Amino acid sequence: MYFSFIVPYRDRDALRVQNCLQSIDNQSVREDIEIVFVDYGSLASSQSMAENLCGQFATVRYFYFNTQYQFWSRAHAINLGVQKAKGEYIIIVDVDLVYPPNFASELKKKIDEQSFVQYQCYYMPENQKDYTNIDFTKSYPYKISSIDFAAGLIALPSKKMYEIGGYDEYFKVWGVEDMDFKKRLLSANMTNKVLSINECPTFHQWHAPAYNQDLMPALWLSAMEKYAQRKASSPLPYLAISFSPERASLPILEDIDNKHNSSKTFYFEYPTLQSFVKFSQAFFSLQPNDVIIINQEFTPIVKKENSRLGNIFSNVNRLLEKMHISYRMTEIITFETEMINFTNVRDFIFYFIAENQEFIADYALDTVYQKKIVCILIKK
Repeated sequence: MYFSFIVPYRDRDALRVQNCLQSIDNQSVREDIEIVFVDYGSLASSQSMAENLCGQFATVRYFYFNTQYQFWSRAHAINLGVQKAKGEYIIIVDVDLVYPPNFASELKKKIDEQSFVQYQCYYMPENQKDYTNIDFTKSYPYKISSIDFAAGLIALPSKKMYEIGGYDEYFKVWGVEDMDFKKRLLSANMTNKVLSINECPTFHQWHAPAYNQDLMPALWLSAMEKYAQRKASSPLPYLAISFSPERASLPILEDIDNKHNSSKTFYFEYPTLQSFVKFSQAFFSLQPNDVIIINQEFTPIVKKENSRLGNIFSNVNRLLEKMHISYRMTEIITFETEMINFTNVRDFIFYFIAENQEFIADYALDTVYQKKIVCILIKK
């Protein structure tokens, strides 16, 4: 096997997946390729759809990894795919891409054991509906992916992937893992080559933006970038670690009342910082395999019954909430500057999990934006 196309995936729509897989399966050197499809914890309906689609292509091998309700990690998903790959060279795929039939053959002319190759794509407009009859010989007036900073679309020798230890799995949710990976390849004296958009264009299928600051903690990207700047570039251990698809003893989020035998329920209260400290103390006081559970709803202050003043304050509070102002009026006309709210607690939990991975045996997190957080942490 010459090329292994690694396709990381979670909960994307069927048409995009179909277009991507079909374009890879249509390669002119089809006998030299395999597609390793990594389903990184999709929910049941998406999992079933993706597995059925993959079964329609002889070149595809489908793998499901049970990471439901955990952070999306492109780095971890790719590493899992690399561990399953049989190819001499690895091609990192975005499931939104459509490839020309000569992509693998053109890439084969450029790549070697001492080089990695970046390739480019056109970002297609919303009115582009047909991705099955694209003219790959034309140039298009659309935005083209960068090769200077981002390095998400890349191919390299499988051997070199193992030498540097794969992608850094600290990077989660969105961004930075590709830039860090390119930096480490260059530090390993690899030659950076480019398969340009003019030589072999790929096409990024339009979709509504997946990146949403409301779903990401404040300053998350900045934190990832700071980590990348200060981290060592020595080989990483991740490709030497096998992943168990089973997650034994994890309570089911949809049935949170069926608690683990050794569990502790935590509720965040005012004052905020003190509550965060108490949570940390509660977690680190757990014994191995003990569980801490958060099941908290976030609602504005409720007016007292039969109170005209309460009605006025309730209306003011709703207006402040719409304006994203953290102050709240109470019945005794005081202000609380450190209200416990959804965003503060969610951000704390995200950073707590990211920074304490070595102490967490397993976790699950689900949120309803601005309304509810359910989280389970198992102490290692």
